[in-house]
Amino acid sequence: METLILEISTRGLHRYHEINGEVTTIGRALDNDIILSDPTVAPHHLKIVRHGDSIEIVNLAEVNPTRIGRTPIDSQLTGELPLPLEIGRVHAQLLPRDHPVTATRPLAGRDSRNLFGSPVWACLLVAACLLSSGLEFYYSAYTDYKWTDLVKYVLREAVLTIGALVLSLAVLERLLVNRWEIKQLVTSVCLVYLAYILLAELSDGLVYLVSSSWPSTLFQFGWNLLLIPCAIAFYLIHISHLKANRSIVLAVLIASPLAIPTLLQSPQFQSLLDEFSLIAPYQNSLSAVNWHLAETVSIDTFIEQAQELDPGEFSD
Repeated sequence: METLILEISTRGLHRYHEINGEVTTIGRALDNDIILSDPTVAPHHLKIVRHGDSIEIVNLAEVNPTRIGRTPIDSQLTGELPLPLEIGRVHAQLLPRDHPVTATRPLAGRDSRNLFGSPVWACLLVAACLLSSGLEFYYSAYTDYKWTDLVKYVLREAVLTIGALVLSLAVLERLLVNRWEIKQLVTSVCLVYLAYILLAELSDGLVYLVSSSWPSTLFQFGWNLLLIPCAIAFYLIHISHLKANRSIVLAVLIASPLAIPTLLQSPQFQSLLDEFSLIAPYQNSLSAVNWHLAETVSIDTFIEQAQELDPGEFSD
């Protein structure tokens, strides 16, 4: 009689048990062949009986009965494998011994030359984030500034932002896959931070170039609704090695608490609602060189055109 494998899905690594005998009992009691400690599993939950080429699943639980494909059963005879089982809230499946497995995925952190594999790269990226945050403060300062103001800005905008994201994502990763990937997480967060600064500057340049605010609005909505979920999904798939469909759902759930408040408070969203923005549209789109695509008007021409206008009427 061919040996079967019972795969029990758990957080992190799955558990596998060989089924060799004709009758195998599963439950929470210690006299079972396979013991499950989950409190939703009955002391004697189900029995697997083998009849030659067929398998009979016999339910023994009155509370949380055994399910096959989300359908409660009393007894079912089948010869098809794999066979999905729900034992309380424990998900398992019965597999043949020659069941194919997925391809081995490479570790993203063993090669010191790899961007995600060396703590040196993580430290360099953190330093680059601090430098870029300081340069952003320097270029946006319209008055004389002090070094204390620069330090406060860098600590608030870069250190706290990166630290909060790394801490929160590390806790989520621990809950999801039961592992810590601090080096890879710091590297990923710093890359996303630098990409945000670069794309924000690019969008501001496009605002000046096309004399319109739509590049900035498109960037804000695209960043929060598309790029952030894509970055989280990429990390979960290639670093944490989760399945693609699960990673996409988790990425949307993780990004939503960050994206929705940011969009609701953004000047671009408020301007769409009431056509008024708390931030002047020219604040981040000034340039010392005129490189507008649209044709500009000289001051003399503007004065001549203004003199030809009819005077307006004063109204209180």
